[in-house]
Amino acid sequence: MSAFSTFLPESLEARLQDGIQHARSLGAEGAEAFVSLSRSRKAKVQNGALEDLTVSKRGGLGVRVIRAGDQGFRTGLATTTDLAATDFRNLFAQAWELSALGDEDPWLRQADPAGADDLPSRFDASVEAITPEQRIAWALELETQARRASTRVAAVRESSWSDGTGASLLLTQKGVRTPDVWSSCSASIELAVAEGDERQASWHWGVARRPGLDLAAIGAEAALKGERKLNPQRLPAGRYSVVLHPEVAVDVLGIVAGMLDAESVLKQRSLFAGKLGQSLASPLLTLVDDGRLAEAPGCPALGSEPWDAEGLPTRRNVLLEGGVLRTYLHTLKTAAEMGMAPTASAGRGFGSQPSATTFNLFPLPGTTETGALYRLAGNGVLITEIMGLHTVDPVSGDLSVGASGIRIRNGELAEPVDKLTFAGNLCDFLTRIVALGNDLRWYGSSAGLSILLEDIALGGA
Repeated sequence: MSAFSTFLPESLEARLQDGIQHARSLGAEGAEAFVSLSRSRKAKVQNGALEDLTVSKRGGLGVRVIRAGDQGFRTGLATTTDLAATDFRNLFAQAWELSALGDEDPWLRQADPAGADDLPSRFDASVEAITPEQRIAWALELETQARRASTRVAAVRESSWSDGTGASLLLTQKGVRTPDVWSSCSASIELAVAEGDERQASWHWGVARRPGLDLAAIGAEAALKGERKLNPQRLPAGRYSVVLHPEVAVDVLGIVAGMLDAESVLKQRSLFAGKLGQSLASPLLTLVDDGRLAEAPGCPALGSEPWDAEGLPTRRNVLLEGGVLRTYLHTLKTAAEMGMAPTASAGRGFGSQPSATTFNLFPLPGTTETGALYRLAGNGVLITEIMGLHTVDPVSGDLSVGASGIRIRNGELAEPVDKLTFAGNLCDFLTRIVALGNDLRWYGSSAGLSILLEDIALGGA
């Protein structure tokens, strides 16, 4: 029996295909079934003692029925978590009834069957074989490694190991079939470091498709983050050269990618509406989303999938090239409405309509060593944490968020600083990039690197 069929057996597929045919017999123009199922396990320890051991199972089925109208198409969506039902005809019938109530959309499209699963396996059977005892041991080892890395670790709020496996499948009346099966492992730690009466919290994590995470590196990074926050000083308000830490760059570039959702562009809810082909950032910046990225040392390629959630073969999309906006992120619907080529960027949950997403989002690395970036910054600031990026105005790009980091003096890291105000406009920040680091680091399915910005206004406490 294949790994995929242990999650979604052939008998389930047969019942779904029967439901699709039933919807067609009711008069549906189209019918789809999207099913996903995952199993996850977690061990959590605190200060050397087991705190929690959990096993969970999630998933369900969403069926979408498409009804033809005079001006376009209407859709109806119905869901269930009961995958053991004898048949799903009633579920498709519910979706058919609901499809009569929606507004007509002339741009709704479905994919034709295309492509094949020619990517390396996203599933490692060894994840299923991990025992509860091994999870507990790894969670304890992570805490041990963090304490070993720094004598200032005063407490561990949570040290955990998690692993999971799952599968998904899209079936349509056009013959699209997109089986996918995956595995993942993650380790995370949240701790407190102390020096005298000063105490600071920090956390770090790692994730991969299979066991083998470097627990020593994760623990050491969490401890270092905490140490770098001890005894923060006040930063005088002013304009500084700013280096964004790779972890911060991930968040900032994720905000940029979110504004490239074509649905938001069509609704005029994006800073980048109407700006295709325009220079929006420094020519140093090229931003890529690659759904077929190959796994490699240091690159888990956690977002790689053979198909998007509409059944299109995934691809490499260059979003910004040399600072120039090259494409938006499209579903089939938005591509048709804007008269553009699809980008195979659809994602969906079993209870939602397709919407644009990213798979593996990353900037192309620069050539500058991290230390050289600090020397270029001179007397600047390394920003290691930004709070409140979700408050960025998606239309204007204006932002005013909290930040903390480390003072750079004469090109060297010095004392920590906190309670900073990082304010301005996103486009302004993008154009002020003057150097990119060669230190590309992956955080899940997104990567970041050190970015040097010039002449940035920072407010101190």
